[in-house]
Amino acid sequence: MMNLKELAQKMLNEGFNPHQTNVDDNGYDNLPDGIYDAVLEDVQFRVNDKGTEWLSLTFSIINEGYENRKYFANYWLTEKQLEQNIKKLWGHAAQVFNVELTVDDIANIETAVVEKLQEALGTHVELELKTSRYKDKRTGEMKEFQNFKLASADIPF
Repeated sequence: MMNLKELAQKMLNEGFNPHQTNVDDNGYDNLPDGIYDAVLEDVQFRVNDKGTEWLSLTFSIINEGYENRKYFANYWLTEKQLEQNIKKLWGHAAQVFNVELTVDDIANIETAVVEKLQEALGTHVELELKTSRYKDKRTGEMKEFQNFKLASADIPF
């Protein structure tokens, strides 16, 4: 029988992400692809055991039938995705949250960016989700990844 550490490692190896997986007992998987009304609820800088860093924005969905469901919009700060995700984050800060970030803020993403984005908590946004499928080069199996886009909500509530 495997111990808890082995089980936890096995789950991570199989793609479990505690920051993306909905663990409520209601049996929900990812939110279906589509456009949602959401409210920015939390901003956190995260680091996993492997040292991977990311900025996670927690949104609460307000559409009927999905009330109180959470979506975690993650900006991965891995070497492969760094420039793309910094552009995305910086653009979202300015265009969606009306938060001006400086070069110095970006340099101190774990503190300065988190603090500045805290000012945007409660902002109503339009969250668009679209699932992409890809083949894992290492294992050859098909995997899914849900991408997100953010836009200013047309109608504040």
